[in-house]
Amino acid sequence: MSLARVPVELLQQILAFALEANAAPSDVLLVNKAFHELGQALLHTRLQFRSINQLILFSQGTTPLVCAPRTLTVALAGGEADFEVFKHLAAALERCKRSRQFPDKNGAPEGAAQVPLDLISLRLHSHTSNPHLSYIYEALLLANPKTFVWRGPDPEHHFSRAIVPSATYHLIRALSTWTAIEHITLTNLSFPSDELGLNTPFARDAPLLPALPTLRTLYIGQATLLPPGAVAAMLALPGQDALVRVRLVDAYRHSIWGPRIRRRDVENAACALKALSEEQQRELVERVRRVVTCEKKTERIMGGDNGDAQGELI
Repeated sequence: MSLARVPVELLQQILAFALEANAAPSDVLLVNKAFHELGQALLHTRLQFRSINQLILFSQGTTPLVCAPRTLTVALAGGEADFEVFKHLAAALERCKRSRQFPDKNGAPEGAAQVPLDLISLRLHSHTSNPHLSYIYEALLLANPKTFVWRGPDPEHHFSRAIVPSATYHLIRALSTWTAIEHITLTNLSFPSDELGLNTPFARDAPLLPALPTLRTLYIGQATLLPPGAVAAMLALPGQDALVRVRLVDAYRHSIWGPRIRRRDVENAACALKALSEEQQRELVERVRRVVTCEKKTERIMGGDNGDAQGELI
């Protein structure tokens, strides 16, 4: 059967599969004119970078994109250490900004300061020794996603720290500027906080996230140095009415050798917030019970609360 007779919708599905599985997607675009036109639109709609080199080459491009991107994925095999990955990501987003030729369905004007996206997905490591972690803020400030995901590149059963505390700090600064964010997923991370808030930029009982009126769900997995009080303080903020679910999966107040956070830890922290009246504290505890779930998912070899069964931790 001639490709000329293949319906466009079917050809798009074939091309999407071919581009997804191809380490050099440009090879697919060179087959013929139809492949080039349809394939380029698919590539620009769903930007995917599997190596630093791909990200750099795209960011250095000067031709306009054929359509506005909807999703952006950076997935580096093994976390591929590169201290300037977010600098390259910023350049890539700048190219997206320059290429905006179509009205945004969210109503943002052309040339807006941030690129509207349905999804940003990252699977890579950050590093404590990286002197350029501020690029995280500078890059993500250029986007305005509905869904944001940053996972570690290691297998799920491998408890690793992909987002170091200083990286988390810059990440939270950036997401505080997002006006369309609905879903956030963060795994393999440590927070820049401690029990008393004495040695970090975060004060005691500071909210985990700033008020994000559009945020609906928050998933935090394999997290350390997470104060339960930060979760309670976040839920106490005005303007968080859209937030209907917070999942803390294998989340720890200190290290992974201690007990996981349970929902009652967040409830107790809510009762300890001194800025609230007793009535407000009771209302906050009820909200914690409605919204927050704490779970055990990944088994450790030893230490902490290994005796607990997998599932919800009350």
